[in-house]
Amino acid sequence: MSVQQKERLKPLRTRLIRLQPHGWRSVLVKDETRQISGAFKYRGNAHKVAGLSAGSTLATASTGNHASGLAEAASARGLSLRVFVPRTTPLAKRQRITGAGAEVVLVDGGYDDCEVLARKYADDNGAVFVHSFDDPDIIEGHRSLYREVREDAELPDAAFVPVGGGGLVAAGIAEWGRAATRIVGVEYQGAPAMQMSLRAGRRITLDSARGLPEGLLVRRIGARSFQTCRDYGLEIRTVNDGELHRAMRILWAEAGIRAEGAGAAAFAAALQDPDPCKAALCVVSGGNIDDQTWSDCILG
Repeated sequence: MSVQQKERLKPLRTRLIRLQPHGWRSVLVKDETRQISGAFKYRGNAHKVAGLSAGSTLATASTGNHASGLAEAASARGLSLRVFVPRTTPLAKRQRITGAGAEVVLVDGGYDDCEVLARKYADDNGAVFVHSFDDPDIIEGHRSLYREVREDAELPDAAFVPVGGGGLVAAGIAEWGRAATRIVGVEYQGAPAMQMSLRAGRRITLDSARGLPEGLLVRRIGARSFQTCRDYGLEIRTVNDGELHRAMRILWAEAGIRAEGAGAAAFAAALQDPDPCKAALCVVSGGNIDDQTWSDCILG
């Protein structure tokens, strides 16, 4: 891989922003809406793609942000990529994917249906299937987010992290699991796959996962993430649409952050039960949201 390609693959160092305390001693947010591809996913994608052979053909399944991040990383190395996404994926995310040069296949169904088709395509065509969250290289790449926070500020007492498939929270545990920081996973009320799996002591598959934050609508969490979270004893909080809307409005008003639903989930959870004696960190994971949806959430 050339020096130029390595430089193009490097994730951006995103802002750490102080908000009003909202009942905490202090609240910081890590703004991944400004990351390459508009979401944290690029971190893991870049790390994964850096280790692939030149000329590789890639395939993946995604609800949007993973695919757009992988498309950017693949483009930086000149690799071809076919992406399988639900037909309901927001236009803003689909445009990011195609804008980076990847081929998009729209699927009538959810993430799991997309993964089945992506794996079949990879098997039939000798392509490399890149998993959105259940991949050790992806998880390792996400750890850079937490290293940046540690370099820019004192470690928080509590860190709120959104959970879709679990890759981002697993990276946080890998990086900070032995620190005094209490990591809290945040899921959508309508898709609490991690919470239910931890309670059951095994990975379960939800019957359905529908709602506003498409990045959190995963019916079955990753095996690696589940094991990591179970060993850590991860606490899970869930948020609903009203709480997401409120968090989105505050992020916009106080910091000019245009977060998507999943992106605002961590802050929404932090607003539920603040501790005035402690400092909180919230990972704002992404900002790829259609204009109409954004308007509805902010004004509705």
